[in-house]
Amino acid sequence: MDKHPSSHHTSSHNEPADLFLAGGTLINVYSGELLEANIAVKNEKILYVGPSTHQAGKGTRVLEVGGKIIAPGYIEPHFHPWDVYNPVSIGEEALRRGTTTAFSDDLIFYIEMGPKLFQDFMDAFSKMPIKYYWSLRTAPQSPMKDEKQVFSVENLTDVLENPLIQSIGEITRWMDLIDGDPEMARVIARTKELKKRVDGHTAGAKYDKLNRLAMAGIESCHESINGQNVLDRLRLGFYVMLRESSLRPDLSLLLKAVARSHVLTDRLLLTTDGSMPEYYHRHGVTDHLIRIALKEGIDPITAYRMVTINPAVYFGFDHKIGGIAPGRDADMVILEDILNPTPETVISRGKVVAEKGRLIEPFPEVEWEKYFPAASFSKREWVANKDLFRIPVSGQITRFPVIELLNPAITRTDWTDFDSKNGFLDVDTSRFLIVAVISRDGSWITTGLLKGFGNGIEALVSTYNTAAQILVIGSNTEAMRTAVNRVLEIKGGIVIYNKGKPCYELPLPIGGVMSEKSLPALAEKEKQFQSILFSKGYPHHDPMYSLVFLPNDFLPEVRINYRGIIDVRNNKVLWPRRDLV
Repeated sequence: MDKHPSSHHTSSHNEPADLFLAGGTLINVYSGELLEANIAVKNEKILYVGPSTHQAGKGTRVLEVGGKIIAPGYIEPHFHPWDVYNPVSIGEEALRRGTTTAFSDDLIFYIEMGPKLFQDFMDAFSKMPIKYYWSLRTAPQSPMKDEKQVFSVENLTDVLENPLIQSIGEITRWMDLIDGDPEMARVIARTKELKKRVDGHTAGAKYDKLNRLAMAGIESCHESINGQNVLDRLRLGFYVMLRESSLRPDLSLLLKAVARSHVLTDRLLLTTDGSMPEYYHRHGVTDHLIRIALKEGIDPITAYRMVTINPAVYFGFDHKIGGIAPGRDADMVILEDILNPTPETVISRGKVVAEKGRLIEPFPEVEWEKYFPAASFSKREWVANKDLFRIPVSGQITRFPVIELLNPAITRTDWTDFDSKNGFLDVDTSRFLIVAVISRDGSWITTGLLKGFGNGIEALVSTYNTAAQILVIGSNTEAMRTAVNRVLEIKGGIVIYNKGKPCYELPLPIGGVMSEKSLPALAEKEKQFQSILFSKGYPHHDPMYSLVFLPNDFLPEVRINYRGIIDVRNNKVLWPRRDLV
């Protein structure tokens, strides 16, 4: 397939191409045709598309691709490169499967680094073999002590100017937008001036609310869970990101509705959102989404457009990425067949970076300690004691808001009467698990009770969550204490204790949220984690998501975080946190 010719004509006005793809069939996302064409690449750009061979000269690397399909590199429009994996390990996986550009969520990076260091970090990642662009959150996903300062309008507008930021990240606190939050309105106005996008997270918004969100500036949403959601958003001018993730494998259902209603597809994009390592390892990344679309009978060129030119147009980047034409970035995939979207060869930034599913070389090393210094895990030295998990009450009988898990992410409040004993809630841990969120520096704790997580867990401690704090779930306060202290010792990770001993440990040294391990190794660790939890009675399909979302502030119905135990819908504290220092 690959040869280096010694003598070809070169056109007088051009030096020979660096790379020449000879005889392939191109998916032309501009015209909607399959066209036979040669493609010449020079200095990371596409130099020529057409019948001529003049650009192949001395020193040109020629790939003979007769009988093969050439598509633009795939674009992931809504990526979370911090779900236990890190942007290197998930980037390597995505790239070898054909995703050459990812528009990625900055949440954990911005919270832990602050605006200045985060910009240095983006800069370091701009040189990776996969192109990383970023979306900027306007608020955390779980309340923070100093959030007003960290997410000040000044900080946000400063970072927003950075050319590597291409949108405001999904606005999870959309009720604030409807209520006319002036600071959010200022940031959105500045985003529009810069001609950048405003990504929404409009889960649960009915048609009238969607009207108001569109009016407030929201331009896209990835939260459709049925066909009507897709149509409502499309009809109101949103770009609709159709999702298939380990938490919500909805894409087949959504595409059936698209096919049935014969709507235009130019504003439809496909995303894997934040899927877990095992899911990516087993199914693939963007190639998996195309495969589902083809299976649902979506016309092949339409399916490829949803992961190439459509997202490029959304981000105003179609002059650069998303198609194969002169002057565009040389990001392409070579496919054996249009119906098999997992590439044989991946070209990114004008170079062959993967062949037969393998990266030609690993990504450059990242100096993680610079961005996530181990010393910043906790601001002070402290250890947990087992009394930490007792819930102080006054009076003999207390009505308490128990958190009941209905699926991996959604909860409801189960108000239950408890007796008290020596001034504390008297809890039967064979019926309820204790759940707590503790700040990493041990300065505050919110303690609650949990149902619907299985009752066999002695102690599970995780710093992998949207608050980037310490989440504790268990029935044995001695094991919980020991597990918390172990997590403090390793400066972040997921630890499970059984029969008083550790039975699972996944260190997360990168910010307490990410591992430096490869994606296949993490997929193995996740399978082990799932099998322990399933054996202890966890009844849902994706336990990692329960860890991520318990401390957040936007999913129904009840959450546990810095503010306390919170009724999300009514924005009400049901049980307060305790300050420890």
